[in-house]
Amino acid sequence: MSIRMLHTRSKAKTVFVLGGGGNLGAIQVGMLRAALERGIRPDVVVGCSVGAINAAALAADPTPEGARQLQEAWLGVHNDMLCPSSRLSSVRLLTRKARSLTANDGLRNLLRQWLPYHLLEEAAIPVEVVATDLRTGKEHWFATGSVDEAVLASAALPAVFPPVVIDGTPYIDGGVVNNVPISRAVELGATRVVVMHVGNFERPRPEPRRPIDVLLQSFSIARNHRFLAEVGSTPEGVEMIVLPGIDPGRLRYNDFSRSRMLMERAYATSSAFLDASHLVVAGA
Repeated sequence: MSIRMLHTRSKAKTVFVLGGGGNLGAIQVGMLRAALERGIRPDVVVGCSVGAINAAALAADPTPEGARQLQEAWLGVHNDMLCPSSRLSSVRLLTRKARSLTANDGLRNLLRQWLPYHLLEEAAIPVEVVATDLRTGKEHWFATGSVDEAVLASAALPAVFPPVVIDGTPYIDGGVVNNVPISRAVELGATRVVVMHVGNFERPRPEPRRPIDVLLQSFSIARNHRFLAEVGSTPEGVEMIVLPGIDPGRLRYNDFSRSRMLMERAYATSSAFLDASHLVVAGA
């Protein structure tokens, strides 16, 4: 496999931004199909958490066919495949002496099935994924090196998956600091940013009933705050396209049984949005 030259990053024009969101990553697949089928192609793709998984897969084949293959891959993911359920109580799971509720073996095996390359720099187009340095709390971007380790680090959901140690540094989910990394697209010189944020929908937040409900809602609010701020402060000369999200309804974090429905709804919603936008496609 040939290795593309890294200096191509400086020529970035259209950057796809794929945010985090666990099993809602299926929604991104529908968004990707809609954009790619309309001739909107990325020069670079950046991702966080599940968006890092989808970004790495897309970077292998950034075409409508690549998106269709990604869709088929998602349909092969079943409940408990990545994060097995446990008979232990929630309290015991959160207080037992271990770095995480489960290992990341399932996700590692999935990446080996989905990705036809081993190093980030071997992808067909530049791809970058973000993780959080557990020691400093700063975001760290991976653009070279093992694609498996970088994506595992980006998707290391705190407490659920273990931190991933790379070159002696432990990393956790990039969504802790930059869940929808629009700022990275701008840094890479994008003139058009296509944002695929699976949490981009409005729904009244339910009344929390347990301390953990308050914790999870607080984490969600904090992650979305940066997204809203960056969308609201788009730099001059940058075209910002934020694809509409869909409300997935109540869905457990390890439930993949509705992936087909989510992909189809996202595809239809994004298709209608893009058709109504009358975007000018470069080279068309």
